[in-house]
Amino acid sequence: MLLLPDHRLAGRRAVAAGGLAPLADSLARDLEPLIGREPYVPAEKARLTRVGGRCPRDGALLEFDPFERTRHRCPQCGEWYADPAHDRFWIMWYQLWLAERAVHGALLHLLRGDTRHAALADSILEAYSARYLEYPNVDNVLGPTRPFFSTYLESIWLLQLCVALDLREASEHPPPAALGARVRERIIAPSAALVASYDEGASNRQVWNDAALLAASRLLGDADAAERALYGPSGTVSHLRSSLLADGTWYEGENYHLFAHRGLWYGVTMAETAGAELPPSLVRRFEEGFATPFVSALPDLTFPSRRDSQYGVSLRQWRFAELCELGLVRRDDGRLLGALGALYDPALPAGRPLERARSTAEAERNVPASRLTRAELGWRSLLAARETLPPLPEWTPRSALLEAQGLAVIRRDGGRVYAALDYGHSGGGHGHPDRLNLLLVDGTLRWLDDVGTGSYVDPTLHWYRSTLAHNAPLVDGRSQARVHGVLRAFEDRGAAGWVDADVHGIAPGVVARRTVVVMPDYLVDELAWDAGAREVTLDLPVHADGELSNVGPWTARDPGGGGGTEDGFDFLREARAAEPLGVDPVRLAARLGQARADVWLSGTALAQCWSAVAPGAPGRGERRFHFFRSRGGSGVLTSVWSWRGAVQRMSHDDGRLAVELADGSRHLHARAGRGWHIELHAGGARSSIDLGGACDDVGAGAPEPDEAAGARRSDRESPPSPASPASRAPLVIPTCPAGRGAPPEKQFTADPSAPRHPAEPGGVMLRLALGEPHYRRSEQSWAEAGSPTAEVALAACDGQLRVRVHVRKAEPTFAARRESNELDNEHPDTNSDGVQLYVSLSRGSVGDGGAWLLVPEPGGDRVRSSPIGGGGAVPMRARWAPALDGYVIECAVNLPASTGGETRGALEVIVNEIAPGRERRRGQLVLSGAAGEWTYLRGDRHDPERSLPFVIGNG
Repeated sequence: MLLLPDHRLAGRRAVAAGGLAPLADSLARDLEPLIGREPYVPAEKARLTRVGGRCPRDGALLEFDPFERTRHRCPQCGEWYADPAHDRFWIMWYQLWLAERAVHGALLHLLRGDTRHAALADSILEAYSARYLEYPNVDNVLGPTRPFFSTYLESIWLLQLCVALDLREASEHPPPAALGARVRERIIAPSAALVASYDEGASNRQVWNDAALLAASRLLGDADAAERALYGPSGTVSHLRSSLLADGTWYEGENYHLFAHRGLWYGVTMAETAGAELPPSLVRRFEEGFATPFVSALPDLTFPSRRDSQYGVSLRQWRFAELCELGLVRRDDGRLLGALGALYDPALPAGRPLERARSTAEAERNVPASRLTRAELGWRSLLAARETLPPLPEWTPRSALLEAQGLAVIRRDGGRVYAALDYGHSGGGHGHPDRLNLLLVDGTLRWLDDVGTGSYVDPTLHWYRSTLAHNAPLVDGRSQARVHGVLRAFEDRGAAGWVDADVHGIAPGVVARRTVVVMPDYLVDELAWDAGAREVTLDLPVHADGELSNVGPWTARDPGGGGGTEDGFDFLREARAAEPLGVDPVRLAARLGQARADVWLSGTALAQCWSAVAPGAPGRGERRFHFFRSRGGSGVLTSVWSWRGAVQRMSHDDGRLAVELADGSRHLHARAGRGWHIELHAGGARSSIDLGGACDDVGAGAPEPDEAAGARRSDRESPPSPASPASRAPLVIPTCPAGRGAPPEKQFTADPSAPRHPAEPGGVMLRLALGEPHYRRSEQSWAEAGSPTAEVALAACDGQLRVRVHVRKAEPTFAARRESNELDNEHPDTNSDGVQLYVSLSRGSVGDGGAWLLVPEPGGDRVRSSPIGGGGAVPMRARWAPALDGYVIECAVNLPASTGGETRGALEVIVNEIAPGRERRRGQLVLSGAAGEWTYLRGDRHDPERSLPFVIGNG
């Protein structure tokens, strides 16, 4: 079998009739509403939109009820909604749910022999074998798929069906051979081919692609495909080596760790069951991954919402209890036993019944915390978990350092107080630009929080992915560059502990260092930066509401900030600023409901204190926060946080930080070489604490080279080009002096109101042809898409760079102007025929440029031009005209004023193409080349390093 050695089957039957009989009984009860009924299989494929599946009031995911196709309830506000967009999103959950019911039926029949369960599994497999190939592989969001909109969802679905068929065929009363043949021919083989065509590299989604392909290849008898799924460049072993970091954590953070690790369980279990050899060190790393989500858990047993995580997700759910159970199958681990002690705590309130009955396979739906028992575990526990557990100890979380992840957690008061510095791995495509982010939680009071990410298809995604949305430093109003941080020191002695880390390159030439010292009831936070000879503006956001004192009057002002989509400043409202008064620290009386914390803050270059309103935690409305602005080539910003009234004041004493406590004692803090020295004065007594733990290697805590490489592939950023355009010889663009090279009536005009059609200046343009090597595909290959081509012609005339794009296409489809995109948070014009133009220009030391999204508007020669990615800095004019074989767009971009010397720059032209009847872009022709690339999730983004260099010729 795929997941269970044959010799263990008798033992599992005994367990299902013995210690885990309550679990088997509850799984059987879940299936009763389906027994004897023809399974409903949707006729339409699932569809992702900004509206579908979310409450329009609060943005919460609507509940999933497998028996309510057209009415959907919000769990937060209780409102019911009926909308076709919700129905199509419901299909995604339902298809996964139904496939998982086939597994439940097959497993229960295998272990308990109830023929009704076998009939249910067979009916689901039969229904899908008749329907699968009827679903259209079109208009997908993230990879080719038929029933869904993303490949990884089909992988999870396919995996369930493979497991169901495998369990049925292992039973004493297997299904008819003809059914197994139909499932292999009509589902497994074509679905596996689709999944195999879309390799996502180090993505957590590829873990599920690998698991599905490994299961499918075993059932199809394809040894080569099984070898690739397990040992290939992006196979299961590669993920264990490069994407699962050395400390057992997935590089994208807790949310994706919990998702990816479940997929790795399938891959590792199938490999071991088949007798494949796995490196022992990687198996140990995988086994460590069962416990790591509990190592970093917050005091309320939620996992921190780092990176692209949902907010406030509790670990007190049956899926995470099953994680512990499956980990204990492999080895004894006191951390897992302690976690189960907390999850199975009978004093907890009971949750809503039948949550597992709504389970949508391995695509998680998070629910509120609840009391759990082993009877509420999933089918994998019935297949593999221990029959009985030893006595469960009390949950006692301790301070921890996840070195490869780069997360240091210091706990106080028996784990009730949680302070963490997120300094290390950038997290790849699902990471946020938030190195040196500080978290502080006291019980349920989240004083400094990370709110993760809301909907991927809502514009607020860009806020949550900005540095400004975190408690982390940013320079010159722009989000941090994606870099890894380095640990300098970590030690916790209980009465005092610290973490010291730095990050090089959060902005060009800028080094930032953050030191956090945690005492029993307060912490010291020191942020230092150095930009060399360059003066910079450094902002430190503090996401806490409250009142500031020792500042001047507040005035409404524009904070400026970068104009990039994910710099964050565009989301601010009611921004106001005040200047610090005198030399005494600024004091913040922070508030959370009726609770209060005190914060003192001073800085060597502190210039302004800001207050603004911005999105809070997803689905919870807006919230006021503060950020503190410093200016200079270097500086230090120091703060003290007191969350229970222990501190009375903060001051500086002869180069040391003095903290005066409410009980009359006084603590003096200072850096001491590679350590930290604390001098304690209480009454007439004097003592001291010296914190060490310095890293011998300054690179400690940074990812290994293969780990960093594994994190580069992103679902929001372009993968590396097959060839490096920037390394190529520059294009030499010919000049076309005014009045020469073409008759006046054929000269290009940049005036869009002129009556003339675009025309090529005779014989002076550099022509570049775009074809199959330049095609970035979606579901259809270049040939299947009709073999689209284009020609890009370039010239420099009258102080302008002229770009002429002739797109050869039989039926161009130009989208009408829309204010928003109902499908996702991309610019609506990306789903249209049109052109994306990116130009950077320089002459000597003067540089400028722009980026534009261009769509022709029928009925004239007007082109709808939208600046993108903060581009459009230089003037650009465009016009278009139909052609017998397609259409032509001509653009004129102003060149820098002549100062002598050559004009150099870089350029990219991307032709978007869509087909009639589609709602999402079909593909792109990319001037710099795109062989083997996919267009999914690219929107209007472009990596500037891929642009082709050029130089303006001399005629």
